[in-house]
Amino acid sequence: MSYGVGLLGNRAHQMSYGPILEGRQDCRIVAAAEHRADKAGPLEERFGVACGADYDDVLEDPDVHIVSIATDFYLKRTLIARAVACGKHVLVDKPLARTVREAREIVSAAEGSGIRIVLSYPIRNEPGLAALARGIRSGAYANITSYTHHFVRQFKDSDLMQYVSYPTPVNVNGGGELMNLGSHAVDYLHHLFGMPGRIFSNMRNAYWDEYQAFGTEDMATVVCDYGDFVATLVTGRNKLEEEGPPANAVDVTAQGHWIHAEPEKMLVNGVPLDLQPAPLPQADACVQELIECIEDDRDPVMGVADGLAVAEMTTAAYQSARTGEFVSLPLDDENHPMIGPDEQVIEGFLD
Repeated sequence: MSYGVGLLGNRAHQMSYGPILEGRQDCRIVAAAEHRADKAGPLEERFGVACGADYDDVLEDPDVHIVSIATDFYLKRTLIARAVACGKHVLVDKPLARTVREAREIVSAAEGSGIRIVLSYPIRNEPGLAALARGIRSGAYANITSYTHHFVRQFKDSDLMQYVSYPTPVNVNGGGELMNLGSHAVDYLHHLFGMPGRIFSNMRNAYWDEYQAFGTEDMATVVCDYGDFVATLVTGRNKLEEEGPPANAVDVTAQGHWIHAEPEKMLVNGVPLDLQPAPLPQADACVQELIECIEDDRDPVMGVADGLAVAEMTTAAYQSARTGEFVSLPLDDENHPMIGPDEQVIEGFLD
């Protein structure tokens, strides 16, 4: 089958996933929408399709079978629910939602619909991290006592907004770098071990005035208590004199094993494993997963339930940063502490 694809929104990752969809023999870009004119123009120019301001025009288009959603996070609840109602399968850039309530509404809208929704967390597909996941989930690495994941981008000391679409007001995207880069690390941890019993976090505006302007964190440390061990996530954006390589490394201590995993390598007790190369690049694998889910009529390995779990864990982290105390899961209070009660769910546009 040939799938007509609609592009919704033009945050940075639309320019990652759009070309992948465009380059497949079984897909073609047929429509696009972006409510901000300054972002619509580049989308139209890059993909050669008219880009209107009305997302419903794309969602209701009978030639569209799949929508790729890369919008600010507050719009995802509305757009995913509408896509489900219109019978469109969905590739959605991470995270699923700003708040737990929004994530729950997305899960409810998708339940029993037969619509396939893949949440793009490409680091799961990186050879080194995929090998670590297989080892942990198979029980090959047992009696784990420690887990640490550093996932930090390192930018040159300059105008950050030349390089990234962050930072933003809290009510737009739910916070700072824990919601952005940190979402990957939280999802990967949940993929390995499920939901922790409680979470403690420390968040700082350590390096960038741009985040300070919105009162959000550029660095976050999150401690997840699993009972027999704790997992520590360190994520955010560092500031260097010159741009440096990203840090993406996981260290695990298990019985008889010290494991160090990076995207392209994995060492066990200091000895590199002979990893099989990934069959597809990481982002391409997310797109392939959606196509296979549609054609095999199966649930995705990265779906809305994972997105809800990430929303619960990040909300617990923001609550802990506010109180300075551990927050237990499941949450007693599912409200995001940095977002007002009337904006835990948002209708319409903020800008």
